[in-house]
Amino acid sequence: MNKANSLTLGGIALLIAGIVMFTAERIGIGTAKFLIPLLFIASGIFSLIFSNANPQTKKISQYHIIHGIGLILSGVLLGLLPKSLADFLRYATYFILAFGLLEIIIGFALANSGSRIDWKHLILRFSGGFLGIIGAVLILATAASDKGSALMITGFATALIGINSIIFSTKTHKLLA
Repeated sequence: MNKANSLTLGGIALLIAGIVMFTAERIGIGTAKFLIPLLFIASGIFSLIFSNANPQTKKISQYHIIHGIGLILSGVLLGLLPKSLADFLRYATYFILAFGLLEIIIGFALANSGSRIDWKHLILRFSGGFLGIIGAVLILATAASDKGSALMITGFATALIGINSIIFSTKTHKLLA
């Protein structure tokens, strides 16, 4: 397997998780409650596989270890803790906010690392981070009045995180080749 393929698969898992959230009422809440945590855990495992396959890129490898553990933990928590849609939205918002902050932190870490920087990667990191934070704020603002719309925003934000990972993986293919 190409070194970046696991990152692509992790992004696809999050994209599908976002689609499942977006279509939860159509596919059935029970199915969604099963699939979403499973897809988060799968994405986390793929992120850990990527980090172990690329130890030569220390900062990126460390980020993907944190990202993988966070995804697995989020998947477990989303599978076990929520007793209502409001609970699910709260935990999903924590994940999206943490993702956004982590993207911004890794962007600054890369910018201050002293090594050669691909500015496209840096812009992708920062834009993904800011979009994650904006998504979390929108979910919080919407969840109090319209949980259905908040779930749609959560699905959209999760799908964007998956798309961000897929885009990053295509750029990483070129770096690791």
